[in-house]
Amino acid sequence: MASLIDWDYLAALSGGDRNFEQELLQAFVEDAQLRLASLAAAVASGNLDQIKRDAHHLKGSSGNVGVTAIQNIAAQLEQQTTLAAAQPLVDELQQLYQAVVSEVAA
Repeated sequence: MASLIDWDYLAALSGGDRNFEQELLQAFVEDAQLRLASLAAAVASGNLDQIKRDAHHLKGSSGNVGVTAIQNIAAQLEQQTTLAAAQPLVDELQQLYQAVVSEVAA
């Protein structure tokens, strides 16, 4: 499977400092975990405004660390106007997140 992390982007951002890259990714993983929990709660309660806020935050934070797959799905989620359309995107984000966590831990 191809990497979900754009390591070239991170290397350019960090000046090649692998420790800093890991710190950035760890901060992203921790923040994304909270955002995904908030997204799940927002979907469960039918709160589209919260879904859009969390998706927007996740879009930005994932883009900042070169995790474009999550960034792209979060951008799609931010544009959704129905819960029925949002739920599969939240599910996809959770799957991508787990893959990123595995890659960061490797």
